[in-house]
Amino acid sequence: MKKSIGAKTLGFPAPVSIVGSYDGEGKPNVMNAAAGGMCCLDPPCVYVALREATYTYHNIIKRKAYTISPY
Repeated sequence: MKKSIGAKTLGFPAPVSIVGSYDGEGKPNVMNAAAGGMCCLDPPCVYVALREATYTYHNIIKRKAYTISPY
């Protein structure tokens, strides 16, 4: 038997990626990023979405490099 539970706001857990970067002085930084994933298979490409307010964002913009450990 089906039962309507009405309109609800539901959130589902997303896989978390670990993003690593270095600042201009070589200081390492690691953060969790819930918004990220695979963009393309050929060539292999991943993306990660970060807010401009984060320390990691500025490290990536400055160094033009990051590492990612996907879920």
